[in-house]
Amino acid sequence: MNFKKSAYVLLCFLFCLSGFEGMSMQEQDSTKKWALKNSIIFSSEQTALSNWSAGGYSSLSFSAFYKGFYNYKRGKNQWDNSIELAYGLLRQDVTGKGLMDKGNIFQKSDDKIELNSIFGRQLYKYWNYSGLLNMKSQFDEGFKDSVLVSAPFSPMTFTTSIGFEYKRKSFSLLLSFLTGKTVVVCDNRLKGSSLFGFSEPNQSAYFSVGPYIKFFYQKDIFKNINLLAKLDFYFDYSKPSILDTDINAEIFLNLKVTKYLTAFISIQAIMDKDFNSTLQYKERMGISIPLNF
Repeated sequence: MNFKKSAYVLLCFLFCLSGFEGMSMQEQDSTKKWALKNSIIFSSEQTALSNWSAGGYSSLSFSAFYKGFYNYKRGKNQWDNSIELAYGLLRQDVTGKGLMDKGNIFQKSDDKIELNSIFGRQLYKYWNYSGLLNMKSQFDEGFKDSVLVSAPFSPMTFTTSIGFEYKRKSFSLLLSFLTGKTVVVCDNRLKGSSLFGFSEPNQSAYFSVGPYIKFFYQKDIFKNINLLAKLDFYFDYSKPSILDTDINAEIFLNLKVTKYLTAFISIQAIMDKDFNSTLQYKERMGISIPLNF
């Protein structure tokens, strides 16, 4: 990944953030039926080593993470929307000639696009009829052992469902027995790849139907600690075994240290045998400067 391309992707990411900020402020002024919350976290780290007896590499890393919630409620109708964007880069002095040596390249350490939209109409007390639309993708190319495994918006995974939602102030549970999951690849280099469940050469899309369960929880568990947790289950009716269920679990813990400084821990675990036969795991932690509006 060259520096110009990395900078371009980062600028696209920041442009998206500024667009969402402008939209949220406009909506907040025009109506009070919207409940809006936005959060941006910036973090960076530099390590410099010279003749270090224990070994290791000098490194430079930086990342940005955005969460936005746009919720509308009127009478028995409720429309909840959320956006999560993340992008991070890491450069290590593997050649030993300095971080900016041409032999050292930037590699992405985080890359995420996720959009959620749930429309519900009250059925009884805390139960709603509901319809969900979810999209997941990434901004940049990704490699595993020098093999391309993802590209901008390739793959894109769309989940659409109709069902019932149990919703309280900090917790929601969505149940659906009729859910469609579509995987789309736009990059020609990845078409027909078995990584995405494709079975034919040059195949660019895969569609399946099955049941879907989604848990969501967000709350200030202590005065300065906010917890966000998500857990999704999806099973393709055409699969032979319930053990082929796709599982996605995410936890984001945010600790406010001072007015201008926070610590965070982000953990994600995925089991999706279409993409990988083993458990996928990602953990991030650090100190950051938050912006909330």
